[in-house]
Order: sequence, then C-alpha cells, then structure tokens
Amino acid sequence: VYSPLKHWQAGPGKRVGVLGIGGLGHVAIRIAKAMGAEVVVLTSTASKAEDAKRLGADYAVLTSDMAQLKACPKLDIIIDTASGEHDINRYMRLLRKDGSIVLVGLPAEPLQIHARAVVHGRKSLSGSNIGGIAETEEMLQFCYEHGIVADVEVLPAQKANEAMERLQRGDVKYRFVLDMQEL
Repeated sequence: VYSPLKHWQAGPGKRVGVLGIGGLGHVAIRIAKAMGAEVVVLTSTASKAEDAKRLGADYAVLTSDMAQLKACPKLDIIIDTASGEHDINRYMRLLRKDGSIVLVGLPAEPLQIHARAVVHGRKSLSGSNIGGIAETEEMLQFCYEHGIVADVEVLPAQKANEAMERLQRGDVKYRFVLDMQEL
C-alpha cells in the first residue's frame, strides 16, 4: 500500500480513502496518516468503523448506510484493499475530479465498471502490486521512522490448519503470524 500512496502523492492537502480494513487496509490507514493525508475509511463492518479511529483515520464511513455514503467528503484517491465482491461504481462517485481508485485487493470475480463512472470527472481506475526492492526498503525505513507496525495475532506453527480455517471464516483481525520456533 506504500507504493500507490507514494505514487499518487498522498500527503498534506490530500484526502485518501481506504476501502476495507483488513491486513492491507489497516496498514494503509497508518501510512497515509503518517504521510500527512486526511484519511477516510470505507467499511461495511460497524466494529471496524469504530476501530478505524484507533488506527488513525479521521473519518469512518459505513458503506451499507446510504446517508453516510452521500455525506462522505470527496476523495482524491481510494486505496481499494477489498478482496471480496463489491460495486466499484459506488466508490467512483466518492472521488473528486481527477481522482483515482487503486486496486491492491484482488477480488475473485471480474469488476464491472460503467464507463460513465470513469468519464464523469475524469476519474481513473488502476492497480498496484509491489514497488520493487528499493521501494520496499524505503517503505520499511518510513514505517520505522513513523512507528508503523501491522497488528498481528501470533499463533504457534502447530496451529497452521486452525489459522487457515479461521481465515476462511473471516475470523482474523488483520493478520496471522505463525511462530516457527517450537517446530
């Protein structure tokens, strides 16, 4: 998430939306905030909307609440970390003129986008994977300097199967780390 935030110049005067608060999204909130951006979290989960403030978000918008979506301030960039199926057109409406949605989550199903959602306001949809070795080193230094870490749950390696089952049920808060010391 560092690479697209850097590329799209997240920082003072920019309003960054983070769609989805999972393993990628919770770190995107922290990095965007450390870059000086105003951060708006877009989530379908009420408990994660509450957690967004702890992570550094300025606002949290519950995407299932149409009144909250309509009241959402216009965004310069949305970092879309959601890997589940979602209507990208709904979020295009939240962008300012020349705004961009950057996909970092990988939904299993193809996205369906209406041309009008992109053309109106000269908006763009793009993607970002990783930034390469130099940018990864830069990201690690940035996170070190700003005290940014991922929230993780550490499990012994013997519980790898349990971790996989919990992942499939969506029963994980952000990320698992398997402790390999006692193998």
